Amino acid sequence: MKPYMKVSSVVLAVMMIFATIMITGCTPISLNKEWAYKTDSQTLDIGVYIYSLDVAYQQAQSYAEELDDYDETTSDWLDLEITDDDGNTEVARTWIKNEAKKMCLSYLVLDEQLEKYGATLDEDTLASADEQAETYWNVGQYADYGYIMPMSDDLEPYGISLDSFAYCTTEYSTKYEALFKALYEEGGDKEVTDSELTDYFTENYADYSYFSIDLYESTTDESGDSSTVALSDEEIDALTNELDGYAEELNSGTSYDDMIAEYMEANELESDPSTSNVEVLEDSSIGDELVEALGELGSNEATTVKVGDDDSAVYYLIYKRDINDDIDDYINDETSRENVLASMKSDEFADYIDELVESFECEENTSVIDKYKPEMFFVATETTAADDDDTSSES
Repeated sequence: MKPYMKVSSVVLAVMMIFATIMITGCTPISLNKEWAYKTDSQTLDIGVYIYSLDVAYQQAQSYAEELDDYDETTSDWLDLEITDDDGNTEVARTWIKNEAKKMCLSYLVLDEQLEKYGATLDEDTLASADEQAETYWNVGQYADYGYIMPMSDDLEPYGISLDSFAYCTTEYSTKYEALFKALYEEGGDKEVTDSELTDYFTENYADYSYFSIDLYESTTDESGDSSTVALSDEEIDALTNELDGYAEELNSGTSYDDMIAEYMEANELESDPSTSNVEVLEDSSIGDELVEALGELGSNEATTVKVGDDDSAVYYLIYKRDINDDIDDYINDETSRENVLASMKSDEFADYIDELVESFECEENTSVIDKYKPEMFFVATETTAADDDDTSSES
């Protein structure tokens, strides 16, 4: 099971889950006086289960919101069938309970595997993870922007302690990364060699740059309303011919740096308009049209692509470098190598954890766990006066 976010972003994703939760009518619980699951060497406080149940609830609700018969004013959606990201369909309340259990077992599996492979965390690393969790617990994720929104305000009323929160989030992600490295880096049971990593890098990554020009202009009428209008055919031809010419220069051997310098001078630009990246092409967010065009380019080749039509058309110049020139920077650099390795093996590692969870045996405190129902997290959406007026007018 993947952690729900990377170490660097674990708390941010958690905040997104809980930022809008209002604690209304929740069940008050004494913090962590009972346990949920345990093995011979580890015991999970009930707060860990409650936290996992809450996260699962939020995920299930996001799936339910896609259904035509979802009603935010009632918890009846818990009896609807939802389909998760893996295509599994199940009644929401059952999915939530099962998912919460999987999360708890994944915590125990991770602790067990860390001990098995001797991948212990040093005190400074663990302390840093706990400090990160405590910061968000006490002041929230927006403190740097002047907004103090302690997560404790949202979680403690449900019986979730700081220790449980840290264990499920920053500590878990830190352990997850440590076990990943222990397995896939040098000397690990699943070690990936430099040769294997290089092959993956050159086959899946792309090194590219692009910039664009708009084939429309914005206008504002006398009322102050703005809109976009397509350029004239003559203006469009001039702009597209210019970029086509630069693409031809690149394909004739001109370096990208020289080309962009020429373009900036010709258009009196003070800064480089290019966007550049080295990434897995199929995971790119630059748009299907650009991804497809890059996939068809060879090394050190360029092309132009029009995206959109009429008053939304944009013309792109795209250049693809030789990915082999990046091997030293991405395979021999420690930080970059870790990122490539994560890209290569993160899904496999998540499946590995899932398989261990499926066969994992531990003691379950069923009588205590069953006290906690998904309904405890439901908060009815309040109907405003404006909503009432709209309903009345419709009737």
